Amino acid sequence: MAGWQRLYGYGMAAVIVLCIAGELIWVPDVLHWKGIYWLDMLNWLVFLLLLPPVLWAAGAVQGLRWELEKEKALGELAHRERKRLTVSVIRKGAILAFSLICIVILLYMGIRRELSFMFLLVLAGLTILIWLAAIWDIIMFEIRNREKQFPWRGTTLFILSAAMLSMLFWPTSSLVTYPGLTINMNRYVHVEGGQPKGEIMGLLVFDRPAFPADYLYARLFPAYQFRPLESLGMSIGEYESLVRDLKTEADQLGSAIAFREAGIGKGIAKNGAKVLLVDTSGPASGQLHPGDVITRVNDSPVTSMDGLKEQMSKVLPGATVRIELLRKGEKLILELDTIRNPNDKQQAIMGIQAMDSLSLDLPLPVTFTSYFAHEGGPSHGAGLALTLLDQLTPGGITNGHRVAVTGTIDAGGGVGRIGGIEQKAFTAQRAGADVFFVPAGQEDDARKGAKRLNIVPVRTLDEIIGWLRKRTV
Repeated sequence: MAGWQRLYGYGMAAVIVLCIAGELIWVPDVLHWKGIYWLDMLNWLVFLLLLPPVLWAAGAVQGLRWELEKEKALGELAHRERKRLTVSVIRKGAILAFSLICIVILLYMGIRRELSFMFLLVLAGLTILIWLAAIWDIIMFEIRNREKQFPWRGTTLFILSAAMLSMLFWPTSSLVTYPGLTINMNRYVHVEGGQPKGEIMGLLVFDRPAFPADYLYARLFPAYQFRPLESLGMSIGEYESLVRDLKTEADQLGSAIAFREAGIGKGIAKNGAKVLLVDTSGPASGQLHPGDVITRVNDSPVTSMDGLKEQMSKVLPGATVRIELLRKGEKLILELDTIRNPNDKQQAIMGIQAMDSLSLDLPLPVTFTSYFAHEGGPSHGAGLALTLLDQLTPGGITNGHRVAVTGTIDAGGGVGRIGGIEQKAFTAQRAGADVFFVPAGQEDDARKGAKRLNIVPVRTLDEIIGWLRKRTV
């Protein structure tokens, strides 16, 4: 096998090794060094993903040089040989071009620390094209240099790599949730003028479509759970967008709650009902839009989602309602028809989904660190509020504990339920946490993943603070 062909093979071997490492990226999470967690290290290790396209590009360049040198050595080529050479050069040129595109995308993602689902799809598609072209190149080289012999090397390489990739990425009808990574919350978030004091861990778990290899991992490692793909209720792209939005919302809510607890902010006020979705077959279609904030219904003020429900309960199905709303800061007044709720014939609805619209008081700048492997989600809200409060409180509030915490945060400081609690407990125990605060009602599930960990159920941020103040390590 020629040297440039070996580079093709090394590139594919690197892809397979890196894919396995990616699916088991949580295993080295126990590595902590002076406040630097495994998640922090991944921001630099991600550049190892450049290895396969660099090897492929090097192989293509070496192959092109070989072809050109051969052309010079042969002099005048027969028409058939020249056509074969032209096709070979185009093939290697395509491998080089696709490899360079992969390198540019990976550098962009690594530098910006942005794990984009769209970019991952593009990279997957380019990788398949590169590998098919490389296999084709190897097989044609064998055929050209070993006439009347079957191209065993290229065919064997194709079968082995296809089998490995099928094991790693063949789609199944399930989702898998498995242990994730700890995040040093004092490195993730910092408030101007604050000083990190205690150690507070956030917890990330992986939740994605399952592949055949995951069933093997589940036999080797604990805390793997599978469920039907339909339970996601949306496309992967929609889910990615949702968790990013929820992460941003949790950052803002947690910050406002921390400022209120520290006595330097007013916290959060509800100022209406924000439209999330509009049923395209409902009466509000074309008139209300996601992001609209409803402030009045039939001249009665609406300050929350509960307020909207209360006002709509006074409306008869089929009646017209007068809606006042804010759209991108502009006040609008609309009249909308209503319809009967299919699940409650006495209830009038407009055909929308909505949530509380919140006004947040953020008196100090808060900065966030981007992580390549931190996609998003709302479950760090309580931990973020606790971390900022620790930074703003003289002497801190952890009392020497290595604290792990998970749970959403609401406008009143309540700690809400989250997914993947068993996997998060397992991750917290591996990371050496002294105490793990979980939303009340989920403690039993958490203990399934961490039988030796001190798991404390809480309903509010104040309960976490109270527990820590009463107990010193």
